[in-house]
Amino acid sequence: MDTKLKSRHRVSLVFAVTVVLSAAVIMVGLYPFFKNESARYEEQVYEDGDFLRKLVSGNYVLAMEQAQREQGEVISPFRYFFPLAEEQKSVSENQAEEVTEEILGYDGEFFVQVYEEGQDDRNEYLKNLRQSIMQKYESWGREFGSLRHYMDYQILSGNGEVLSDHAQGKSISQSSEYVFKAALYYDSLGRMEVEQTNVENAAGFASRLQAYGESDPMDSSYWEQYLYEPELKFTPPRNMTFVYGMTAQQAAALKEIQGTDWNSYHVSGIVPKVFIGLMCAVGILALLFSCFDVKWAEDSRILKAPFEAVFAAGCGAAAFGANLTGLVAMTNRGELENALLRANFLPAVAEIMAKLWNLLWWAIPFGVVYWAVLCMRDVFHIGLKAYLIDRTFFGYFWKWVKWLSRKVYDLLSRIDLQDQSDRTIFRIIGINFIILAILCSLWFLGIGALLIYSVVLYIFMRKYYRDLNQKYRALLKAANQIAEGNLEVTIEEDLGVFEPFKKAIQKIQSGFKVAVGEEVKSQKLKTDLISNMSHDLKTPLTAIITYVSLLREEHVTPEQRKAYIDILEQKSMRLKSLIEDLFEISKANSNNVTLNLEEVDIVSLLKEVSYELSDKIEESAIDFRWNLPDEKIVLPLDSQKTYRIFDNLLTNIIKYGMPDTRAYIDMKKEDGYVTIAMKNISASELTFNPQEITERFARGDQSRNTEGSGLGMAIAKSFVELQNGRLQVEVEADLFRVIIRWPITL
Repeated sequence: MDTKLKSRHRVSLVFAVTVVLSAAVIMVGLYPFFKNESARYEEQVYEDGDFLRKLVSGNYVLAMEQAQREQGEVISPFRYFFPLAEEQKSVSENQAEEVTEEILGYDGEFFVQVYEEGQDDRNEYLKNLRQSIMQKYESWGREFGSLRHYMDYQILSGNGEVLSDHAQGKSISQSSEYVFKAALYYDSLGRMEVEQTNVENAAGFASRLQAYGESDPMDSSYWEQYLYEPELKFTPPRNMTFVYGMTAQQAAALKEIQGTDWNSYHVSGIVPKVFIGLMCAVGILALLFSCFDVKWAEDSRILKAPFEAVFAAGCGAAAFGANLTGLVAMTNRGELENALLRANFLPAVAEIMAKLWNLLWWAIPFGVVYWAVLCMRDVFHIGLKAYLIDRTFFGYFWKWVKWLSRKVYDLLSRIDLQDQSDRTIFRIIGINFIILAILCSLWFLGIGALLIYSVVLYIFMRKYYRDLNQKYRALLKAANQIAEGNLEVTIEEDLGVFEPFKKAIQKIQSGFKVAVGEEVKSQKLKTDLISNMSHDLKTPLTAIITYVSLLREEHVTPEQRKAYIDILEQKSMRLKSLIEDLFEISKANSNNVTLNLEEVDIVSLLKEVSYELSDKIEESAIDFRWNLPDEKIVLPLDSQKTYRIFDNLLTNIIKYGMPDTRAYIDMKKEDGYVTIAMKNISASELTFNPQEITERFARGDQSRNTEGSGLGMAIAKSFVELQNGRLQVEVEADLFRVIIRWPITL
């Protein structure tokens, strides 16, 4: 993509962000307008349907409380609202027994069982009814409790006498300070009638209130078989009038608590209307700005979404934005800002954060709409046909069908009728088709012919299956023998379709033999671990124990004591070295080594190792010949691990090299590799396998008289391979050669 096109894309992105944020800012800026518009649709708190339902529930609560005051005891809701059912429940067990005896005397045990089952069913219903009215009464108490502190109320008897007064002695019906008044009268049959209201549209208000009062609050708790028993129905208050009044201050306080102004935002519909208008404006601007950069959709994967997904996202964004009315109401009420203030934000910070939060939520639907228009804009750029094929799920499916059809066609076109298997399959299918076609043309006679054909086909398939099963069993038998450890098994017979498996089993046999050889070698190494390390660890440990015993003797002179301590120190260091080598090779073999790779000049590092070993080199009487390049050779290596490699190899030459001979250390670059060769003449005859010397606990000195853990070469090889190198050991007569190769990375 050229620089000019990239610059145009950036400008288009700036336009998109500007349009989306501008639309969001406009929505947030119109919050005061939304508040004023919604105020025109606000209804009084006492006109809300939920308020009217709670008011009727309050009748039941106040009637229950009045009955308890009059009787001076606690009355259960079941006893008050279902008095006849409570009386039925109190039938004594003696009466039930008398009825049982009477039935027994009449017609035996069957009718007794039927009677008892009926009684159990009725008792279960009464128990459920008692639980339901208890739950309902608790619910009524909570609902009316949310209102009773915000209104005055009185309970009047049937003749107008005040039974309970919660209006400070005022007559609610006569007082003019109440903006809301309602008198609900229950006659002797428990029918409610709205006697007085002072709200606008009093008839409609009374009708709504009457509907709540006439409905049975326990209707959902009745069982079908007891619907027509009046004594098991809810009994409302009787001969009582409940008068409610609410002053302007009380109404304002209740409105503040319940937040009924939220409904006015939804009723007005002003927020969705403005949002839809701005959404259309954003879509038009997106379409216009996209005309200046028609290549943006081609160069951006996010603008190549399928039409179905784009359409669904656009509809979802429209629905999401239209339902953000609650966010507007919550912000205008100050609830969002108050929550931030309670979180100890400064007032100015809380105000800014509340606005940013609103901007974010409004930017989401506008951003999705802008994106959807950009995605669908390509229909004008690439054409309707190309858009339907390349940018719709239907187009994807159509391309998949075409791809599948092409694959099937290619498969059929690759069938080689010269091939024996293909020819046989086609012959069988063709013959079967011809036979079935002939049988179908024989009408009813074809049924008998089809039966004969099926029998012949069964016999043929059975013979073929038995032959196939026999070959399969031979294959399975060979596989089981291999699984049991017989790696020399052979399959002589022809396995037909299973012939490829025969070759695979032969490969498995070869692989198993190699694996067994490796396992034997591994077991040998484990045996060497026990024997060699036992010997190597036991030698210094025995010396330590011996000299500790000598130090405990009383006649030891100071000179002897000092000599013993020096020997103890030497043997301890020897033991420490053996254990450290063991840990190093264990970590290397388990790939638990952490490499700290850095740029290392291996020429300087090798010289540094030679300086550190200069005293030992002089004592060995071996003439070291160094052939190192003058320039630096820098490789990404772990300096400590590489130092250990060189130290182990040079120490190996010092220990096992023949005195008064020469050792050659060469380093050179060739074919993209750095090659380091170390050659020396061995002091003892080289009778070991060169590949075994780099294994764990293998030593050139088979008698193990010289000091060494047998891990030096193994550690060196492991560290070389961990750093992507290769270490090779070569033996020629008494000449011992180690070659290290590292790739040169630029």
